[in-house]
Amino acid sequence: MTGSSKSLQAKQNKSLSERLRSPFHLRPADDDEPQNWWIASTAIPLISATTAPLANVMSIVALVSSWKVTVLTQTDSFGQPIQEPLADPRWCIALNATSLACGLAGNLFLLFNFTRTVRYIIALPVSIILWFLSTSILIGITAAMHVYSPPVPPNETYSQAYWSAVIAAVLYFILGVILLVNMLGYVLGHYPQYFALTDGQRTLILQTTAFVVWLIIGAVIFNNVIDISFADALYFSDVTILTLGYGDITPTTPVARGLVFPYTVIGMIILGLVVNSVLQFAHDIQYKEVIRKHVERKRQATISRSVTVEPEETSQLEYKPRRSGRQVRSTIDAFAMIGRPKQVVMEEEKDRFDAMRAIQRETLLFRRWYNLVLSVIMFGFVWTIGAVAFWQMENLTYFEALYFGFCSLLTIGYGDITPSTNAAKPFFIVWSLVAVPTMTTLISEMSDTIVAGFKHATDVAADWTVLPQSGRYAKFVKKIPPLYAALERREEHKRVAEGFPIGLDRDIEKGAKKSSALSPSTSHQTRGVEPGEQTVDQLANDPDTAAGPASSIQLAQRLALAIQRTTRDALNGEQKKYTYEEWVEFTRLIRATDSSSSGLELQEDEYGVFSWDWIGETSPMLASETEPEWVLNRLCESMIRCLDATRKRYEGAKEEDEPTLRKERAIKFTDG
Repeated sequence: MTGSSKSLQAKQNKSLSERLRSPFHLRPADDDEPQNWWIASTAIPLISATTAPLANVMSIVALVSSWKVTVLTQTDSFGQPIQEPLADPRWCIALNATSLACGLAGNLFLLFNFTRTVRYIIALPVSIILWFLSTSILIGITAAMHVYSPPVPPNETYSQAYWSAVIAAVLYFILGVILLVNMLGYVLGHYPQYFALTDGQRTLILQTTAFVVWLIIGAVIFNNVIDISFADALYFSDVTILTLGYGDITPTTPVARGLVFPYTVIGMIILGLVVNSVLQFAHDIQYKEVIRKHVERKRQATISRSVTVEPEETSQLEYKPRRSGRQVRSTIDAFAMIGRPKQVVMEEEKDRFDAMRAIQRETLLFRRWYNLVLSVIMFGFVWTIGAVAFWQMENLTYFEALYFGFCSLLTIGYGDITPSTNAAKPFFIVWSLVAVPTMTTLISEMSDTIVAGFKHATDVAADWTVLPQSGRYAKFVKKIPPLYAALERREEHKRVAEGFPIGLDRDIEKGAKKSSALSPSTSHQTRGVEPGEQTVDQLANDPDTAAGPASSIQLAQRLALAIQRTTRDALNGEQKKYTYEEWVEFTRLIRATDSSSSGLELQEDEYGVFSWDWIGETSPMLASETEPEWVLNRLCESMIRCLDATRKRYEGAKEEDEPTLRKERAIKFTDG
């Protein structure tokens, strides 16, 4: 190594050590190292992008409407007091427009950040600065209005536009703070400088923006056709799309009633897409950050509790990842080579399988109840906080506020209590757009737990009463030996009276039927028995499956039948879970195409996976696919290996026969 290269290497090592000692670790965009702070890296950007358009809407309401109104004693056609707007100072309008421009620009830079049009280190600080600037302007306007041009009581009051500005300032401030948290995580090196969002999450951003734009379009339309203020028109559009139907504001003209049809249908479609995307996002986050970690903890706990039959051997539940490019022995063959009975090894492997299946069942219950409890907590938080706000803004008791919030969340919409004050209506718009998806999430989680349990109970009741299944009562009676023996004696007497054979003749008849049903004389592959009907003992001693296929044609036929079966299971609506015996059948078909010699099996080859451990990280039960889909992929890979081996044998035989064919053609040519 030359002196210059040594000095360069020393400088690089020095810079690396300095960077590691520094509290700041700025990671590049192409960094693929593990990420943490998942709330800051994923949830915060998505919340910011979906909430920013709502803050922009509140800013628009604050700009296009007057901040002060005079409340008259007369009422309008809806029974509400007539409010005449008062002109705002020009400085108020100018600063309000500046605040809206800053809010829109901050939202635009955030979208540029998502699309990577502008670098993260530039776009994110710009969004934060612009939103804090918008917050500062709105706070300054509201404070100046309160000091220099306040409404004169008792007839004058602040309008919905004023309270919309207050809500917009709060939203912009919250958005700026949470983006600061996101940037702090990047500076500390918890994730690289980009938003790692999926296509579904980007779609949620577009859907939310489309929904907010649709609300603004509705506000513009109904502001003109119903002759109400822009703020009331936005409130009416929100109530209409959410199907609340309070009746405090209704379409009074034929044109307005005609426009309700297309506007409501399109708005409900967009809202449904938004709610579905929110549910999907919540499930993805919970699966990645809660469910998978729960499974890993359970799996590691099971491995740590595992013991072996032979102390000198490695734990059967211990999994060691294979180094790339090396071969490993399969569990069964490896222990068979050291003298352990194959049946014992298969039973131990089945124990690992059962342990992983138990983890699956426990995780399923954990996931369902975790999601339900979390949804109940979120619902309770949104419901009670909303009730506190309406309790303070409206002339209601807290119980009446809870009643109003509950009816709104369930979209009952009696109309006996409605938002009536200028502060309550804009707050209701923001609250309802958060509360309704929360309620939908709760109902969805209840369908997986409480509703599913109720359905199971009704199915069981139907099986025992109006729709009994065949053999249901017989299985129950067999569990009570005295009752079963009495019914057997009664059946014997009945058979004697009718002339049917009993005693030794009947035992011989039953034994012959049982023997024909369980006879192993013919292999289950050839007689068409479904995989999984054999026991572990029969599978371990089955000479046909143990010895392997007689020919590539037979193996290809068995692979085709297995592929046909797993395809049906994969296309079925329910998620099929195979028994250990079924997995043994599939595993043998997958490994039957192993072309390696000396009893070694590859963990995987160029065509796919060969071997795995039931409770290890490579377990099929930990795959993102369903079990039929996983097995189907492996069987197809095995079919490819089988066809490739057949092709190679055919080409080899053809090359061996080529000299003989040339010799025969030469003899024929000479004779001719």
